[in-house]
Amino acid sequence: MRVSSAFNGFFKRRLVVSSAVAISMSAIFFIALSFTKHSDSDLRVKQVNLIIRQIGHRLLLQAGNTTSRVLPVTEVKEGTFLLRFENEFIFNHDSLMALCENLLPKTQFPSGYIVTVHDCVKRDIVYGLQKNNTFPDILVCGGRSQPLGCYTIEFAFPDFYENIKQEKANPKPSTLVYGGILVLLCVALLSWRVGKKVKLVPVEHPNDAIVEKSVPELATLGKFLVDSTNQRLLLGSEVISLTDKEYKVLDLLNKSFGELVPRETLMQEIWINEGVITGRSLDMFISKLRKKLSQDPDLRITNVHGKGYKLTFN
Repeated sequence: MRVSSAFNGFFKRRLVVSSAVAISMSAIFFIALSFTKHSDSDLRVKQVNLIIRQIGHRLLLQAGNTTSRVLPVTEVKEGTFLLRFENEFIFNHDSLMALCENLLPKTQFPSGYIVTVHDCVKRDIVYGLQKNNTFPDILVCGGRSQPLGCYTIEFAFPDFYENIKQEKANPKPSTLVYGGILVLLCVALLSWRVGKKVKLVPVEHPNDAIVEKSVPELATLGKFLVDSTNQRLLLGSEVISLTDKEYKVLDLLNKSFGELVPRETLMQEIWINEGVITGRSLDMFISKLRKKLSQDPDLRITNVHGKGYKLTFN
């Protein structure tokens, strides 16, 4: 009888310990899962914040402004972000649209997004666009330029938190399976060790590396995106290739945007360092560049007779 009672007590203790371990591990697993989802949400907010700041930075560069600040991006309501600027500026509608298409691909936002530009004083919407995977895009007032003024830009993402909310409500089957296996393994191990003194050795797990997809570094020039690696201009679906010397001429003019670049500087930097050139060769390359830039009527290479050239934006 004593032996039987001892065995019964042993198995009862094992059952109690196993149940306690199972409940504890389950609680720990789901608490950890909830924190993971919360951290995923914070990471996504930071990623979109950086992309929106990149859009603001490139708009100012296009306007020839390299000194004034892009103010901190704020989330004014769930999934809606506000971009503000320190000073007044001008911008081209098509350039803003091209930046959004390049840096905010619709594949990352299943329900699309809406971008609206507001006048700081009147609070009116002066420009906007809507990208959608279900219905045709809405593009307002394309091909125009906005005059110098104070503007804020609002980015609204209808589905911004949708995927995370769905995952919280309906965890992936694989996640539950892995969690269940982990709990069962812990229960089996600890219940087998009941009655014995066990020295617990903490097991360190390397942190999972978070890999972020880098934002493509394509500079804007008017309506164009400039692919410096492949020496080409991108306009929508069209690709305009540049020769080595055409790209060098454009790059020198763009680095001094709005300022006169002397003929001697262009010839020295591009040709004389490599060989002999005549003035006619420079004029020929300028003429070819003008033709390739003609799809943006506001972007011009202006000739200052006998002095040089400058790249301007109307």
